[in-house]
Amino acid sequence: MKIAVVPSDKLKRTPVLTTERLRLEPLQAPHADELAPVLNDPRLHEFIGGRPLGVEALRDRYRHQVVGRSPDGQQLWLNWVVRELRQRRAIGVVQATVTSSPSRAELAWTIEIESQGCGYAREAAGAIAAWLTQQGVEALIAHIHPRHVASEKVAQALGLRPTGESVGDEVRWSN
Repeated sequence: MKIAVVPSDKLKRTPVLTTERLRLEPLQAPHADELAPVLNDPRLHEFIGGRPLGVEALRDRYRHQVVGRSPDGQQLWLNWVVRELRQRRAIGVVQATVTSSPSRAELAWTIEIESQGCGYAREAAGAIAAWLTQQGVEALIAHIHPRHVASEKVAQALGLRPTGESVGDEVRWSN
């Protein structure tokens, strides 16, 4: 997979990543206006929990996330809007929570129902996984509900395997 990267200061900022079909843009609070309708389908929450949020609640969540670090400074939060290049519209989000001791990133992805089954989650998650690996992140992790076959396939495409360890009702996958 060829990935074009707009340079960043090695994990200090979320870079723009471009793949063959997608542009991953650093998430900002105003993206809530565009993403609330994309993410408002209750079926998206079947395996990941929670519920659809309105624009204001989503904007508040994004304001918190774009700070870029956990309050204790131990985690780096990287969040992207997944934009389909051909139509230039947002179709989802991807994120990485990075810790340095040990060097690892927990990955998550959400793609709108209408765009699922097209390989977008695999392409977007693959782009951030490749970029993180280039930055020196050693371990990649995802937490996946055991009945979420589509996310399991994305994890497998990233080279992740189930560890047998559970976190809540999700299985931890790692490389």
